Order: sequence, then structure tokens, then C-alpha cells
Amino acid sequence: MVRADTERMENASTYNIAIVGVGPKGYYAFERLLAQLKAREIQDPIAIHLFNQNKFFAAGNVYRPDQASYLLMNYANKNINSWTDEEPRAIIDETPNFVNWLSKKAQVPESQIGEEFSSRATVGSYLMEGFDRLGNNLPENIRLVKHIRTVTDIEKHGEKFRLYTQEKEEDEFPEFDRILLTTGHLGCGAGFLEENHFGHSIDFVYPTHLALGHIEAGAQVAIKGFGLTSIDAILALTEVRGGQFAGAGSDKLTYMPSGKEPDKIFPFSRTGLPMMPRTGTMDIDAPLFFFREDVIAWLKSIKPISFEKTILPLIIKECAHSYYSVLFRKYQQEIIHHSTYGFSISQIEAFHKAFPEAERFSWEKLLDPFSNQPTLTHQQVADYIEKLLLEAEKGPEESPLNAAFGTWRRISSGFNEIYSFGGLDAASHRLFDRNYFGLFNRIAYGPPVKNMKKILALAEAGIVDFGFARGSTFEVNESSDAYGFLKGENQKEQAIDYLINARIPRNKDSETPSPLYRSILEKGIGRKFMNASGSIYTPGCMDMDEKGKMIAKDGTVQEGIALYGTPTEGLTLDNDTLSRKRNNFASQWAEEVAKAVEKKETINISNEYESKLY
Repeated sequence: MVRADTERMENASTYNIAIVGVGPKGYYAFERLLAQLKAREIQDPIAIHLFNQNKFFAAGNVYRPDQASYLLMNYANKNINSWTDEEPRAIIDETPNFVNWLSKKAQVPESQIGEEFSSRATVGSYLMEGFDRLGNNLPENIRLVKHIRTVTDIEKHGEKFRLYTQEKEEDEFPEFDRILLTTGHLGCGAGFLEENHFGHSIDFVYPTHLALGHIEAGAQVAIKGFGLTSIDAILALTEVRGGQFAGAGSDKLTYMPSGKEPDKIFPFSRTGLPMMPRTGTMDIDAPLFFFREDVIAWLKSIKPISFEKTILPLIIKECAHSYYSVLFRKYQQEIIHHSTYGFSISQIEAFHKAFPEAERFSWEKLLDPFSNQPTLTHQQVADYIEKLLLEAEKGPEESPLNAAFGTWRRISSGFNEIYSFGGLDAASHRLFDRNYFGLFNRIAYGPPVKNMKKILALAEAGIVDFGFARGSTFEVNESSDAYGFLKGENQKEQAIDYLINARIPRNKDSETPSPLYRSILEKGIGRKFMNASGSIYTPGCMDMDEKGKMIAKDGTVQEGIALYGTPTEGLTLDNDTLSRKRNNFASQWAEEVAKAVEKKETINISNEYESKLY
């Protein structure tokens, strides 16, 4: 207790700030906080405590630099920049974007790497280097304290807060004036590992070398999910184990096994459909015709609104417009742009009459070309991947399908403005979260073409099997030698040794897996957001005001606690781990904290002056 009492005495005049979870979002908030504090020339002592599960501050679990180089971003290099042009500027002068940084590191011209996809480990090194440079250039009055601990409990003491970690060492930390929660997927229940896992059921695949290393060669493996995480898991079980892909730079890859792979890998999901792969080329640079700024402003003014009745028709029209703009151009025709959709339809009908061989736009076929099939064959999925690869490599300027798929990337920012803070009625909110969120991710935010070619090569090598991709379930069977059975239609089944859950957890109403957020709820420090427009829907995220400040059980705003990033999803949409602009609560949080410190400093100076007078 002596050490704790001493720390409290030492910190009596110190303004204590905590950032819990220091992946990219925590790093961005830290950078903005330093910029705001330095710009105000504050002299009072400030301690910034950073809590992270591991030593990879700024990279977090997703971008930790010790992961395999085969695990690629789905985000082209030119889109990555950990710095911002906001005022006040960063406390250091050199703030390179990722392409600048990588060009110097790799001694490669920037023009050659902008549209490439780097490994997540490389991006992690970039983030950590920027973080370290900030830490090495702190103003003299700011002390940085890094804790490799997972925060599991919180208590409110007057206007301040105390934090506790898994170690339960009471009074180790000071009482905090301000806390920012940027807990990422960890706060949603993601079980990032710090030691080897040995079970037959793998609930979370990251880091892959710890989660999947025990799966022996020749095993039968089922993977629940067919998205980016599934691809990472498949490559971790094949290429990372020494297998090689021949034919780089060609249309088709061939896989040469190392002998350390599982015998078969069976991905399966609700739809059984792969994601649309991407190149690093830019999306179509053209104005939106139905999701215009004036339309978004109008929709925001009348919310809450129905997704299927009001917004979905606009999305379909915008996708159709993108599709036909490219298709018309392929036939040397010019579509006349007009905001009245009926006028566009008349053009489209005339076009198809003139060119009957041209494939019509179909929203239903766009989402699921096998919508009338309860199951899919291995060959159907493989052929569909080949088609998607062909369209991806044409680019959105040449492929109508690619242009239509990419439309969501162009309208998602505007839709986020409508969606955020209960912009949809409750039924629509539930419908979008459960049905359309994953669908739009599948068609718009897929893996690099390179990685999807690898999956196809593994399928042709007989290692990846799509025969259970759709319409399958998994059942544990303790009476057999296998861990369980993957069961499809018509009594088709496959014995499975290992089941991998390759789905990234999201906020849920039905459960709160994080001890920290359970503590917040139990003590009334926060509450879950509830959309009560028309019916009731609780997406599972904590409630907060439009500045990101947590709302307590009694409805009051917690001035001392704010949220940023994944913890806000459900109230916001698609936070994009690396984006500095999307749902940017960090900048306003940093500004408000700096103002609070400045106010306290002014009071301290005034009190000191008065004490000298008397």
C-alpha cells in the first residue's frame, strides 16, 4: 500500500488519461491528444496510460508484425496513411504515408507500389514506427506509461475512474480523469491468443501461428466462414507451412504441397459464396446519381426511415446505373445521365433490344447467382471464383459486374451518415445488421486477386473442397474418432478433426463476452443502445452521444469515458480499422480532453495566485 499511496500523492496534481486498447484507433487518438496538448502549450503534468493486450502498441492484434508475410491487406497501399492533415498538426515534422514509408524501406519507386497489397505485418511495422517516434518526442510535461495488460474492470469514484486488469492488483493505477475505450474486436469477444492453442475447436484464428499450429498434417478441417479470415486460415495451413505457388504473374497459379498440409479443408457459410476479389486500381471516378448529397441530407431529416422501402431502392438504382454505364461504353453507346430512374429504364430497354446478347443487370443475380439452389457443388463454386477473378482483373472501368459491386464502396460513407445513431427504424436496423452488412462486405471488400487465385489453386490441388460450402451444419460427435461431422443435404457427411470459426465477432445484444463491458453494464456506468423506433432492436453496442461519450444506465452522459472504433459499431457503421476519417471520434475527444486539462491548469494558476496573496 505504501507504493500506491506514494503514487497517489505524486499524481495529486497530474491529469491522468487512459486509452484502453492501442491498435490503430488507440494510436490515432494518442496522436491527436498529443497534438492538442502541445498546441495549447499546457505546462501542468499529464500522464497518458496506454493499456494493450500485448507489446505491439499501435499495431494491435490485427497488424502485429510477427505474423506471416502471406497474410495480406485487402486495402491497397495508396489508401493507407496513419497521419492526418488536421489542425493542430502532429508533434513531429516527418509524417509519411504508407507508400512514402515503404518506398524508402524497400528502395522501390512509389509509382510501383501504390496499387499493390502489402502484408499486415508490414503495415504493423509502419504503425509501430510512427507510434515510437511520437513516444520519443513527447513534450516535457507529458509522461507516457505503457501497460501490457488487459483491462477487465472499471469503477467510478466521484468524477474519476479506476481501472483493474486481469491481475487484479488494486491501486496499481491512479484514478483517471479521462478514459477512451478503443478495445477493437477484443471487446466483442475475439480471443486473440498469447500462447499455443491445442483444442479441436478453434474459436478465433489470430494470431494464426498460435491458433492453428497444432493442426497436424493429413487432418480433415472444416472452416466456418468464407471471408477474409477464412482465406487467412487456409493460407496459414498451406503456404505458411512451406507449400509454394508456381506461376506468379500468370493468369493461373499451381500449388506445390509441402506435405505438412491438412488432407482436406472444407469452408462453409450461410451463402457458400466467395468474396469479390480486388485489384488496387481506383474505383470509378464519377458522381453518384441517386445517392447524392442532397438526397442524403433529406433522408437524414426524416429519419428514422425504412431500409427496404426507402434506401434499398436507391442502392439498387445506383448499382444498375454503374453497371449500365460500363456496359453501354463497351458497345460504344452513351447512357444519358438523368436523376429520373424511369428515363434510364427506357434507355436500357432500347439498348437490350439493339444488343440482345448483352447480359441484363439483375439485383438478385448480383447478390446470389445460385439463389434457387439449397446447396452448391465444388465445381460451381470454383467456376464462380474464376468468373469473379476475370471480372476483378478487368477493373471497374471495363467490367459492368465489377462496377456494380464497387458501388457500395462509393455510397457507404453517405449511408453511414443515415444509419448512425438510430437513423433506421428498429426493424430496418436489425435487417441491415443481420442480412445486408455481410452481403455488402462480400461484394465490396474482398481479398486481393492474388490471394483468391491461391484459393482456387488449392481447390484444383484437391486440398480445399467446396462441396459443403452452402447448406451445411457441423455436429460434434463424441462417440467417433473424429471431433465431429460436417453434414450437408441428402445425408452427405464428412468426418472432421478440427473446426475453425473464421468469423470475426461483432457486438451482440444476446451476450457481452468482454469482462470490461460486463463490468460497465453491471455497475450502471454504461448501458446498451436500444433502437425503439417502431419496434425494439438492440445491436449490442454501448450507448453513447454523438461525440462518442458513454451514456450511463440512468441516461446521463459520462464526461470521463468515450468510445472509438469497433465498440461503436451498431450505432455507427463500418469503422474501417485504418481510416482516420470514418466515424472520427478521436479528434473531438482529444480536443475536449485538452480543453479540460487547460481549464484545470487555469484554475490551478488562479488558486496558486490567491494563496500567494493571502
